[in-house]
Amino acid sequence: MQIAIQVSELRFSTEDGVLVLEDVSFGVPRDGFVFVVGPPSSGKTLLVRLILRELTPSGGQILLVGRNVARLSPRKVAQLRRRVGYVPQEPAILTGRTVRDNLVFKLRALGFSGEEMEEELERALELAQLVGMETVPAGELPPLERARLALALALCPGPIVLLADDPFRDLSEAEQDRLMDTLLRVHRAGTALLVTTRDENIPRRHGFPEDMRQDSSRGVVYLRQGVTR
Repeated sequence: MQIAIQVSELRFSTEDGVLVLEDVSFGVPRDGFVFVVGPPSSGKTLLVRLILRELTPSGGQILLVGRNVARLSPRKVAQLRRRVGYVPQEPAILTGRTVRDNLVFKLRALGFSGEEMEEELERALELAQLVGMETVPAGELPPLERARLALALALCPGPIVLLADDPFRDLSEAEQDRLMDTLLRVHRAGTALLVTTRDENIPRRHGFPEDMRQDSSRGVVYLRQGVTR
């Protein structure tokens, strides 16, 4: 089985010696969709930042798309990040520009233009279910469509794996389920997903197994102050 993300015996302590993560191990298959569930301050955002090599772990190993992120140079990390989509808790959305202009701004910054840019743009709008909203100013989007725009930005250009850090925050249960439908759409299109949330009912409502079986492409990792189960 090909693996998009492999976390092995991960450990992280703050500069003050506070242990936040300890012995965290799990994998996300290339065709996988994995939730990381935990209460506030359990290390969910920290885990995502470690996978992205924004921080360095105190111990253990992280493989991202087959690469040991701890051994990569900053240039190699930047190259790898182009293959990884990321939805942070506070997405960098240009509220004064339209949905389309937000996506164009990112794609042009990455060197896309012409037909290639249009193809990436159309794919992101389709997968994020934003077709028909291209001319709406981002600042006027309701919460669900704003979350979908953050997802569309992470899909530009098409990633192998996508990490979303608590994208369900501030959404009603009905909106959470609609966003989940969008994430499943992205997954079915061939992108591996790792999604964090503090609400364990979200993966449960959508039939995710309560653990990570080795033969399963879907599952849930429960994070409680560095302990996984």
